[in-house]
Amino acid sequence: MDIHTLTLHSYTCPLTNGQIRSGVLIRIVDHQGNAGWGDMAPLPGWSQESLQEALTQFYQKQDQIIAIPWTAHSCFEELKNLELLPSLSFGLESALLSLLAPLPEHTIVTSALFMGSISEILKQAHLRKAEGYTSAKLKVSHLSFEDAEYVINELKEHFHLRIDVNRAWSKEDSLRFFAKFPIDTFDYIEEPFQNPRDLGEFSHPLAIDESYPQDLSLEQLDLLPTLKALIYKPTLQGGMLGSLLLREWTKKRDIALVLSGSFESDIGVINVASLARRLSLSAPVGLGTYHYLKNYLAAPLQFSGPLMYIPAQFTALHPS
Repeated sequence: MDIHTLTLHSYTCPLTNGQIRSGVLIRIVDHQGNAGWGDMAPLPGWSQESLQEALTQFYQKQDQIIAIPWTAHSCFEELKNLELLPSLSFGLESALLSLLAPLPEHTIVTSALFMGSISEILKQAHLRKAEGYTSAKLKVSHLSFEDAEYVINELKEHFHLRIDVNRAWSKEDSLRFFAKFPIDTFDYIEEPFQNPRDLGEFSHPLAIDESYPQDLSLEQLDLLPTLKALIYKPTLQGGMLGSLLLREWTKKRDIALVLSGSFESDIGVINVASLARRLSLSAPVGLGTYHYLKNYLAAPLQFSGPLMYIPAQFTALHPS
């Protein structure tokens, strides 16, 4: 496939918690007029690059990207050779794959996301339970230990819970807190310790998110006796290209590879969901971020409970 046009469309997307997400849609049009869309949206405070740095690299590489004769067979090798920043790699790859290897319409099983105050969490849980959700991530790092225990006890009979501590608690506090719950209470607990090098002492099902690859290597992850899941965020870690090694590593060890959104636009949410389909992942995808978007760049996604419907073709409605 030869690229006919390669354009960028900036957007801002307000969230229900008052924050504003900014990003850039990447649009590729081939010589037959088919369009592919990707979302480049580094997450401030978490991504290794800023949006401006990703934009600068895009303009540096634009001519090189356009000159490549893209094929499904060589796509990942070409992307690897370009040495792109993760958010740019994810956005460009998403647009390319939708043209080179388009998916049929499909559904993806998603997990809900609960965060905020106790009242906000319980309100979200009430809505998602009524819709038929059975899997949910609960963020507890901002809660007191008493409030976290209360909320967990309110939710644990209704959802398969994924607890996200975000490395906010000491080893001693975390061990003391989770000792109150039987080991099978949760699907897993993400990043329960401030120091990831102590995670070998954690007795409950464990999930690794931000500790890989900055603090722990795959060799070190191999030594964690209760490791159950590895969280992969395509916007932060580089799309499907960045996931291929992890997919093989987790598959061999019977560890779940769980994709998670990073408050991308709805186009980015579609891109993450499509990636889960391409990787044939069975674990519910962490796309509860979609419910915190106030505006959409494409037609609102359709849900049947936790099943998210992804159309075969989608188009941004108002690229600026």
